[in-house]
Amino acid sequence: MAEQGAHNFSRRLMLKGILATALALSEWGCSLPGSNPTTTTRKPVAARPPGSRLYTYHGHTSRVTSVGWSPDGKYIASGSLDKTIQIWNSTTGARMLTYKGHASEVTTLAWSADSRQIASSALNKQVQVWQALSGRLQTIYHGHSDQVTQLSWFPGGDLIASGSWDTTVQIWSPRDGSRHLTYRGHSAPVNSISLSSDGRYIASGAQDKTVQVWDSGSGKQLFTYHGHSKEVTAVSWSPDGKYIASGSLDKTVHVWEATTGRELYTYSGYNLKAATVDPSKGVLPDIILAVAWSDNGKRIAALTQEYCGDECGVVLLWDALTGRNIAFFSELPIFALAWSPDSTRIVTATSTSLVDSTSVVEIHST
Repeated sequence: MAEQGAHNFSRRLMLKGILATALALSEWGCSLPGSNPTTTTRKPVAARPPGSRLYTYHGHTSRVTSVGWSPDGKYIASGSLDKTIQIWNSTTGARMLTYKGHASEVTTLAWSADSRQIASSALNKQVQVWQALSGRLQTIYHGHSDQVTQLSWFPGGDLIASGSWDTTVQIWSPRDGSRHLTYRGHSAPVNSISLSSDGRYIASGAQDKTVQVWDSGSGKQLFTYHGHSKEVTAVSWSPDGKYIASGSLDKTVHVWEATTGRELYTYSGYNLKAATVDPSKGVLPDIILAVAWSDNGKRIAALTQEYCGDECGVVLLWDALTGRNIAFFSELPIFALAWSPDSTRIVTATSTSLVDSTSVVEIHST
């Protein structure tokens, strides 16, 4: 059991592309023999059930660790252990730009609300801010002493929040890299952060098993949620600001009121074999690796792994307010996901195998 737990934990580290796990994986990265690294494989347009693959993008030469859909819906950014970030057209899959400014493997990225800038972090703990469609470097932020795990822009674009394994969440300016605030409420590494839609509050989930809600202007802690029995891996705020979804190594997603901590429900799924026969039965997830609330507020997607371990992953979709399972789809290892702004599609970063580590980014209908 201990060996399996360590294996599962390494899978989560691999998702973030961090530390030794990510460095080891980067040595595996190469394209399939004879493949075109910029090929986009498209499927014929037709009515499709949820989870249908719309097309596959083959732009990277090593494992993709992060993906993000621009708020205007036009582009997708993907970060990779090949040290690049690539921007490509979300409709055609055509590559628009390759950003090569990072000196080490890219671990996470985030678009600004106006779709003009991207913040991205790499294994060297630096965060870089650059112009999304020109690749011009704007700022390098050196504020963290350990790996940056997640980035989030404030609505106005004047500030960025960054969570880190140094146990802090920091708020700083993308213009000059000046630090505005450091939040030190957690006693263990921070795995995930999420801003409320108005930018006034931040939820942060950490390895101390808590989600903490605090004021982004003062750093004052407002509430601590203790609902999980193991470390929190992911948090996502509902678009209306009322609820927070949090995922954990305890294999559940909790949906709860942001101000009181009252649980709306706990999503824990059902049996995978039964779900294969009847999708309404849901999926019993393993550890939760990522949670994302759709922009229209109606759906929640979670990334987990099947009981076959690291060789396959499962994306779960359910009704955000009731917890009713809607659909699921399984893939080879999945390392990141993001919703489209219109809440109709999901982009995932996957690998065709753990051996060749060819990285693809896929878009699925929902």
